[in-house]
Amino acid sequence: MEDYNKDEEIEKLTESLKHNKKSDFEFHDTINPVYSTGTGLNRKTVEEISDIKHEPDWMRRSRLKALDIFLSKPMPTWGPDLSGINFDELTYYSKPGETKAKNWDDVPDKIKETFNKLGIPQMEQKYLAGSVAQYDSEGVYGSLRKEWEDKGVIFTDLDTAVQEHPDLVKDYYCRAIPPSDNKFAALNGAVWSGGSFLYVPKNVTIDMPLQTYFRMNGEQSGQFEHTIVVADEGAKVHYIEGCLPEDELISQGDKFVPINELLTDDSVVSNTGNQRKITRKYVHPYSGLMYKITPLSPGNAFRATSEHPVLSIKKEDVTSRIRDGHYEISTKKLMEAIPEYRRMDELSEGDFIVYVSPVETEDDASIDEDMLKILGLYTAEGSISFNKSLNLYQMSFSFGLSAKEEKIAYELYNIIKEKGERANIFKADKKYYTVSTYSKTLIDFCLNNAGKYADKKAFSEKIMKLPPEKQKLLIDYYLKGDGNVYIKKGKSKMIRAGTASKILALQLQEMLSRNNTFASIMIRKASDDVILGRNIKRKEQYIVEYTENIKFSRVRHKDNYYYVPIKKMEAEVYDDIVYNMEVETDDSYLVKGFAVHNCTAPKYNTSSLHTAIVEIYARKNSDVKYTSVQNWSDSVYNLPVKRAWVDENAHMDWVTGELGSKVTMIYPSSYLRGRGASTSNLQITLATKDTFKDAGGKALHLAPDTTSRIVSKSISLDNGLTAYRGLVRMNEGAKRAKSHVQCDALLINSDSKNYTYPYDEIYEPTAEFSHEATVGKIGTDELTYLRSRGLSEDEASSMIVLGFMDDIMKEIPMEFAVEMNRLVKLEMSKMGAVG
Repeated sequence: MEDYNKDEEIEKLTESLKHNKKSDFEFHDTINPVYSTGTGLNRKTVEEISDIKHEPDWMRRSRLKALDIFLSKPMPTWGPDLSGINFDELTYYSKPGETKAKNWDDVPDKIKETFNKLGIPQMEQKYLAGSVAQYDSEGVYGSLRKEWEDKGVIFTDLDTAVQEHPDLVKDYYCRAIPPSDNKFAALNGAVWSGGSFLYVPKNVTIDMPLQTYFRMNGEQSGQFEHTIVVADEGAKVHYIEGCLPEDELISQGDKFVPINELLTDDSVVSNTGNQRKITRKYVHPYSGLMYKITPLSPGNAFRATSEHPVLSIKKEDVTSRIRDGHYEISTKKLMEAIPEYRRMDELSEGDFIVYVSPVETEDDASIDEDMLKILGLYTAEGSISFNKSLNLYQMSFSFGLSAKEEKIAYELYNIIKEKGERANIFKADKKYYTVSTYSKTLIDFCLNNAGKYADKKAFSEKIMKLPPEKQKLLIDYYLKGDGNVYIKKGKSKMIRAGTASKILALQLQEMLSRNNTFASIMIRKASDDVILGRNIKRKEQYIVEYTENIKFSRVRHKDNYYYVPIKKMEAEVYDDIVYNMEVETDDSYLVKGFAVHNCTAPKYNTSSLHTAIVEIYARKNSDVKYTSVQNWSDSVYNLPVKRAWVDENAHMDWVTGELGSKVTMIYPSSYLRGRGASTSNLQITLATKDTFKDAGGKALHLAPDTTSRIVSKSISLDNGLTAYRGLVRMNEGAKRAKSHVQCDALLINSDSKNYTYPYDEIYEPTAEFSHEATVGKIGTDELTYLRSRGLSEDEASSMIVLGFMDDIMKEIPMEFAVEMNRLVKLEMSKMGAVG
């Protein structure tokens, strides 16, 4: 998209996020665990955990060995102060329920409610390629689409993997991060619970989302998930979410707006027919299949990525057998069916998708029947021009010379006169009737409620919310001006009307739906023509058509739903920006009137101690990306250990955002073990009042022709403290290895601090290495300049912070860039720095 401006999109999306409150995400539930080890850590605690999980002996022995290592290692003293952690007061295992669920519907309601609060809608759970959800110590939900299971992909919580795939887990468990590595790796090895296990076989590419959700509910407790990701030779694991292209039209009730123009807090119509607010919007690159659904009404055709859910009914669920082996749709079965959300690529021709008629109305007594008749005829046949000789605007209506058209012209003339306004009627060139008026009242009414230019005409919100009976009168007079009728076989009446305005056609369809009629929109392509010797360019026309008194219709109607069959399904390769959004309450929105489900939201966690392990094994020629955005409660000690083994010609991407928490220590590491292995580590950290972010990255070059890049951005405000701590080691024999490190820090005020601790060990003379580091602060000159441009001091500070992150935002996935902007604004708002 040549005109796409990523910076503008990010700023638009974040502008409306100033009102987020910390209290929105700090809540706990009153769920009583069915089992808990209680506080304290000793051999009995570890054995209890292993017993209740029915683990094999090798895992029990591994846990006990890790416990011995944990007890023998001293607490680290080289980084942040960890003296606030009291291991004897923590609960190391808590089980929220008796069973794990493979179907989201089977998850206990209270836990489901919690994950919904955290922004994990149940339908999104259903339509990810795979997902694992963990509550406290246990995985409560796990699923993987059958097509990936058939290819040998394994994605489940680690507890289940130990039971069902013990040999495979044993091959990788604690190989990259052994318990002896550090005290917290040993702690995880002793008491780990939950986490996820992903194995992607050779040459399999997963191009759909694979996500894991974690929620820690209890106070003074710990979460110790252990994640293992194995991408076998040639495998690729991509963490992406699909959405809609920028030009898809979303219903707002009064109008249809391209999805790229909608912002947080705008309202859209949901699958219930009610107005709902957009709570978040997402933008990111997408490369994969883009599906196009063309329903019975071609003007409603829309596109979405393969995994995007659409409210639908499968044809095979509502058919009845008749003679000669043929099938037809059973109206009874269709009326009894409950529509479900299905992925785009699960739908086929003949399936039904759901057109939703909005239900909210608001009458306006000032708009009487005569005004609706005038507006209907104006929208169909009217135009407004400026009369220079009179220095006045003039509204004109054109009608043919037939008796029917003459009758309409004189009816309009009399209506205007009866309104107390001046009007003229005359026969122009003996070809057509013209009715005209200079009434400012009527001209303003028509302009404000329908617009001026033929291809841009659209009804106002006031008109679109009128009661159905008023809208029916408006449509009747629109059709008198721009419609035609012919009688079909069987004496049913086909009614058609054409317009150059796509939005107007969709609005007419919506109005008719509220009057118990589903109208199709046909499209007549733009063309060149010759009329009376003149070359004419015809604009694209949208033909709204429906049949009255029809005996049989392929569209069925139930309440405010219309079940419309799919006429055609198409797919094409797409490589561009896509959009999605989160909608309150109903988790859905309408694309050209048809219901689709929205996407997932960010996750917020609370706990006292989080010590996770993430082990990634990128085998030869594989490609792995691991993206993590964490916004913790400010009572959390966040101490994960993340490491990847990267083999020959494999690539590992780390993308990390660290916000919230009392203390964070995180250093994602890549061990480049094979020739041509490469890694990229992009990281943003933000420290607010009384918090310490000690973060960075590590790259160990153990083979020739390996490359690494580490980019870290640290932001400190109030008395927050950030530190970059990184390691690049190039072993002897890592010929032609290359590495670049960039660590930048921004200090918001005089009390904030930043430190840089680079460790660079270069033992190979042919290697290339560079390191850049900068520290800056928001200066008075910058604030003064921005405030002179009309910004408040808080807005100016926010703009400087987002600008500081700009260069890294341009290099990371769009969905991550938008989410990081959102979370940075959230964190700053806690300090009163934004909004």
